[in-house]
Amino acid sequence: NIDSHPLMKQISDWEKESIVKIQQKARELRQELIQKHTIHLGKLSKTLQDLSDQLKLGREHDSFVEVDIGNWKKSLNGLKENLALNSILRINQDCGTPLVQNVSVNSIENDEVFDRVFDNSARIEENGLAVIHTNNVGYTDVRGRNEYSTGCHRICLSIQQSSDTWLFLGIKAKSRPLQEISYSSKSTYGWSSNNYSWLNGQAKANQLSARIEMKTNDTIILIFDCDNRKISMTNERTAVKFDLVVDLNDCPFPWQLHVILHEANSHVRILS
Repeated sequence: NIDSHPLMKQISDWEKESIVKIQQKARELRQELIQKHTIHLGKLSKTLQDLSDQLKLGREHDSFVEVDIGNWKKSLNGLKENLALNSILRINQDCGTPLVQNVSVNSIENDEVFDRVFDNSARIEENGLAVIHTNNVGYTDVRGRNEYSTGCHRICLSIQQSSDTWLFLGIKAKSRPLQEISYSSKSTYGWSSNNYSWLNGQAKANQLSARIEMKTNDTIILIFDCDNRKISMTNERTAVKFDLVVDLNDCPFPWQLHVILHEANSHVRILS
């Protein structure tokens, strides 16, 4: 029954939270309108009193002149116009941050496979599901087949073999060529198992207490959120999640899965 699906509950929760936010904002706006209306009437009352005092003073001293009468008529007409509240107040619709966060339903199914390697220091096996380094140490660039430009995508990777000294997982722009030292490319974004994150080809030491780990038998979940220009990595064993915001000037769409093997016999497999 689709009505009992957990995602249906998430949608219902979002609906309730959105209604509460809208009702709260409406109450705040009504209160603000009442306050501004009160202030507005107070100002009009003072202006009317000042005008009345001027008329009284002119009558007592018999000092009316045509200019005074003209000015008083203008003042009275202005007061008449300002009595209408909508002549001075407007409802402003902010085009910036929305009151209610927009949500959508995205498919995160993935048919990713490894498609290209930089050189023969790595080989692709199992119809593209696995990539294996030779028994020599050296960097090599590996790319996935799929292209990511919209939506949110999930890739599940199994670390079949790694000494946890240097392995990179992340993204790279399709337009950038395969290369040996691909971690230094400006379009490289992701994480390496020596506890560094990489943004536009620059290494940044991990500041969290939890390490970035990619050990043998670990399962790593990569999320490519194109709509929000973010990527994330979660190690299921440690349950630690890391996030990066991607600068499209450095790493333009479409993105591709980017793996850099370095350790001898390191082996990564795509699970889903």
